[in-house]
Amino acid sequence: MSIKYRMYQDNRKNSKRKGYWYARAVSPDVVGVKELSQRISERCTVTEPDILAVISALVFEMNQVLKGGNRVKLDGLGTFRVSIHSQGVEHAKDFNPQKDIYGAHVLFAPTVTVDATRRRIKNLISGLRIQEAVKYDAPKSAGKGKAGKDKGKTPEGGNSASGGPQAGDSTGSSETGTQPQG
Repeated sequence: MSIKYRMYQDNRKNSKRKGYWYARAVSPDVVGVKELSQRISERCTVTEPDILAVISALVFEMNQVLKGGNRVKLDGLGTFRVSIHSQGVEHAKDFNPQKDIYGAHVLFAPTVTVDATRRRIKNLISGLRIQEAVKYDAPKSAGKGKAGKDKGKTPEGGNSASGGPQAGDSTGSSETGTQPQG
């Protein structure tokens, strides 16, 4: 198994790197809680309904803890915390939280380990392999938008899966588990 990528070109008008090509991860499928619970139940003696109940309770409790202003640490996975967006004000006395704070979001920091060469390895993606994706066909329900701008484009302008630079060996895949993570 590996993470797939496709090449895209920076076409922003004012970009210092306009015209440069970059790799972008492609995630065509979504695995939901139901499928995860089935997969977990195949690896242990806990039944799928019990796993679904635990995951549901975990999500509820994480919501409560995060709304209380605390962090949630799931050993081996990482830490979740809430952060906010706010407008800047010239003087601190002019700050009005109701007016100047305009959004909240959840930040996730994966658990890391340090290897013998002092590199930080994210446990969640250790041993990750990267490979160029084959031609990408957007779902029929997908409309135009940011994600649709560079579908299947390669540096040569075609739609070939082998058109872009490869990350890693001659098969187009590489393993990142031993590279710096950070």
